[in-house]
Amino acid sequence: MADVVAHKLLRTFFRRSFWITVILALILSVVVPLIIYRYHLHQYQVESAALLHRFIEKEICFSPHDLLENPKSLEATVSNINVFMEFGDLVEFKLWSADGTLIHAYRASELVGHRFPGNERLMETVRTGRTFVEIEDTRDSENLNLKEFGTLVEMYAPVFVNGKVQGAVEVYRKAPKFELLTGHIVLVVSIAIVIFLLLYFLLYGRFKAAATSLIDYDEKLQDAYRSLGLSYFDTIRSLIKALELRDMETEGHSERVVAVSLYIGERLGIPEDELDKLVLGSYLHDIGKIGVPDSILLKPGGLTPEEGAVIRSHVEKGLEIIGTIEFLRPAAEVVRYHHEKWDGSGYSAGLKGTEIPLAARIFSVVDVFDALISNRPYRSPISFEEAKAMILAGRGSHFDPQVVDVFMEIGREEFEALKKEIAGCGIHHTVNAAVENILCRLNVTGTEMKRGV
Repeated sequence: MADVVAHKLLRTFFRRSFWITVILALILSVVVPLIIYRYHLHQYQVESAALLHRFIEKEICFSPHDLLENPKSLEATVSNINVFMEFGDLVEFKLWSADGTLIHAYRASELVGHRFPGNERLMETVRTGRTFVEIEDTRDSENLNLKEFGTLVEMYAPVFVNGKVQGAVEVYRKAPKFELLTGHIVLVVSIAIVIFLLLYFLLYGRFKAAATSLIDYDEKLQDAYRSLGLSYFDTIRSLIKALELRDMETEGHSERVVAVSLYIGERLGIPEDELDKLVLGSYLHDIGKIGVPDSILLKPGGLTPEEGAVIRSHVEKGLEIIGTIEFLRPAAEVVRYHHEKWDGSGYSAGLKGTEIPLAARIFSVVDVFDALISNRPYRSPISFEEAKAMILAGRGSHFDPQVVDVFMEIGREEFEALKKEIAGCGIHHTVNAAVENILCRLNVTGTEMKRGV
């Protein structure tokens, strides 16, 4: 069993780890190239601006406006520009005078001689002497003639002559293309997946052995907790038996009320966890009477008000006993509220109606019925039919009507068969099963069990 669980655990772990690796690799294959591209694009812009500055400093020695008056100088400058355009993916070169007149254009030669005072970037370059580099989308109307080149790096750089800005150049250079799956990115992703697969095959055996050991240890620990819990309960059972031996006339009372309460609970269709509470609470309902003196518990006559208060204190005493053990606490509902009445006249909280937990309402009917048909120090038992009649008379005042209706379906023959079964088999297996179920739900830890001691 542990080996199967370990195999499933490991398979789930590695499968999820694999998909996490794949997802992260895919994310990185997009994010990393984008980051690298942004960085390279920035470096490309810096390098482009530096390249342009070097060309201007070496090859443009006259004011652009003066070049118009000196054809030979203009021809030499244009020749230098044409040579410059043969390198570095340059696609356009415009030379401007300070007043916004286009002196030369590598491609748009038809615009030469025109003034464009509305070119804000050009005017800002001439005014401030700063260089501007940015990415240009060639789909706009200004650069439709460059659309075929795609995304470009646009540069405006000033032309200095004798320390003063005499004009500017406007240059466009092809921007590097973004590639999602470059060779080195594919290589990195592939290496990550291969490393994962290698780790899977190399470490699977070790992980499986470790997981199996942990699961075995956990199962043994849980078995130890259950055994310890049942040992605690055996001690409690001994207290219950000691309590019944104090008053031989109540012997078997705890077992009978458990069986009948379970019978009613099942027919009411209450959930399994509530049935377990009902079984455990029914078995432990009077454990607090351990602290009641024999002189009061076994008194044959009526009790004084003070003695009655001592008897009623068995509820708090019972809660004190079970409250120190974690897995017995679900029994508290029955122990605390089994003397409450439907009309609110019971004790110790004075609850009424559905304020009283269902398990306590069920047990209240069964407890009173079994007391009526049993010998007590203060009175003789009554017949089965008389006891049922008294329960019916308390319907809606002492007892929950719905619980009474189910209880009334129990016939004498069925009740006698139930008693005979209890006498032959006991009720311990039912109580033990409830205890084990509660222990499993609580998932009791070693610390909690130790605290229960």
